[in-house]
Amino acid sequence: MKNLEEIKQKDKELREKILSGNIDPIVFNGDYFLVKSIIELQTELLKSNREPRNKKEKYLMKYPNIFLHEWYVVEGMSQYGKGDLVFTDGNKKFLIVEVKELSLNSGRNQCVARTKSRKKVKKQAINYMSAFRKKFPGAKSIKGAAVAGNEWKFSPFY
Repeated sequence: MKNLEEIKQKDKELREKILSGNIDPIVFNGDYFLVKSIIELQTELLKSNREPRNKKEKYLMKYPNIFLHEWYVVEGMSQYGKGDLVFTDGNKKFLIVEVKELSLNSGRNQCVARTKSRKKVKKQAINYMSAFRKKFPGAKSIKGAAVAGNEWKFSPFY
């Protein structure tokens, strides 16, 4: 595990990279814009230091540092999945955030596709929590969030 100064430095680098849009073209997809909006909201919340209005804001403030962005579940093997974001409080407590942009098109097929995406992102978040535990066995706690469009679903502590 990294010390707090290393975590804060990594957070600064990742935050600047994500907010600048200076991202690898492979990562630059619909999910990226959702990730960017999450980081923008968190940055605003941390600067304003106002009281959180909902669970999403509460967790973004509770875990103020970006620990990982676009991380391999199994190092170097994308077929096993790539997590979107990991936040930390700097004290070995983590929030795994997996995002999935939803199609805004109308119609039955699109509705079914959105439902499948919601289920998939929740399953991914839970799987990535387990994978993160294996990568970082010293973690005190791991919480997960599945973000589909603007909908946030939280998983219990792992």
